[in-house]
Amino acid sequence: MVDANVIIINELKAFLEDINMDSSKRQVYTFKESNFSRERVLTLKRIVGILLNMPKRSLSIEVREFLDSIMVEEKVTKSAFSQQRSKLNPLFFQAWNEVLVEQFYRCYGDNVKRWRGYQLNAVDGSTAYLMEKEDVIEHFGTQDNQHVSVPMARLMQIYDVLNDIIVWADIYPIKQSEQSIMNTKINILPERSITLFDRGYPSFALIYMLIHQRNERFFVMRCRKDFNKEVEKFFKSEQKDIITEFPITESGMKTLEEHGYTVSKETTIRVRLVKVELPCGQIEVLITNLLDEKEFSIEDLSYLYSLRWPIETCYGKEKNQQQIEQFSGHRVICIEQDYHANIFVANIQSLIEKQSEEYLQTISKHRKYKYKINRNVSWAALKNNIFKLFLEEDPRKILLHLQSLFEANIEPVRPGRKFERKKKTKRMNGKYQTLTNYKRAI
Repeated sequence: MVDANVIIINELKAFLEDINMDSSKRQVYTFKESNFSRERVLTLKRIVGILLNMPKRSLSIEVREFLDSIMVEEKVTKSAFSQQRSKLNPLFFQAWNEVLVEQFYRCYGDNVKRWRGYQLNAVDGSTAYLMEKEDVIEHFGTQDNQHVSVPMARLMQIYDVLNDIIVWADIYPIKQSEQSIMNTKINILPERSITLFDRGYPSFALIYMLIHQRNERFFVMRCRKDFNKEVEKFFKSEQKDIITEFPITESGMKTLEEHGYTVSKETTIRVRLVKVELPCGQIEVLITNLLDEKEFSIEDLSYLYSLRWPIETCYGKEKNQQQIEQFSGHRVICIEQDYHANIFVANIQSLIEKQSEEYLQTISKHRKYKYKINRNVSWAALKNNIFKLFLEEDPRKILLHLQSLFEANIEPVRPGRKFERKKKTKRMNGKYQTLTNYKRAI
């Protein structure tokens, strides 16, 4: 795994260096031709480094500690940092993460975990609480009720549940629905993949578009029992597994036409409906285009849907441990930079954790429980170390150092532990908020 990670880091370094040195490429990720063209203390690479370093405390402290960690003696104010960061387009971190994801699947090869040869993706959204600033509210909007109006953003991710890799992520205004966003991102899904959706996603338009790609995209969706007449009839019946056709809906026709599809009132989609029993005993209906009952049994589909859960814990990790809602600035560009930089760091953390798999297997053989990395502590190990991966000529030394820090903090995986999912009222004041017992590590 270390060898593969060295190759990935070197490719990421090359991308960063190209942007830094080639003015034509740099213009794609900055706002003016002159941005980062002059030699300053806060170069493009150092701005990127500070943002990767997960700045959650006072900016003055974060900037000073980062420069100290890379042996830069010049003093820089937080105002100078804020001005320089405004020149960097958040798209840089999105593009950098695309390079990381592409290199992961290329370099890991046969070590990429798949289910019967399929990449398993889960799609889900969440929300992020924002600060009450005029431009932030104007861009992202608010979530309103009869008592309060709360600035909030919509988060969306496509997550490889078997490999702990965030394939794609973005941040949107809160009024944009998860379903409408996903309608525009089907092309991101790999051809040889199965995507898992929760019950907020099924729609005639989304299912039609997944099926009618040049190469069909496979999916498993949980749906409401009253999703349509066909599902309602199936749920009330004694049948457990059927193949049926959904007629087009008015909203489906409108959405498909907006996306450039030619459909008519006679258009239908052919899908499979199955009933599965959740661990709590509740019966749910799944919609899928995996039509072969011999290759994909009801038990297979139930198991596949159960694998969707890691995307929920992924958001928990980001919000409670990585403190993704703790933004380092109060402007829209700062929020977007922080979000995409944090996604990139989360994937780097996952890559380094993969280096410890053999160690964890060895440790687990001689103990009662299987062991895993204490992820909360691992964020602290990345602090003031992560950007050194892109400074060293050979990043292997830093990768091995971080691996040793990760392995120094492990915890048992106790099987069968289940906790009731409780809805809690979110505090409306205080910057750092958490719904778990994690103590701050960064």
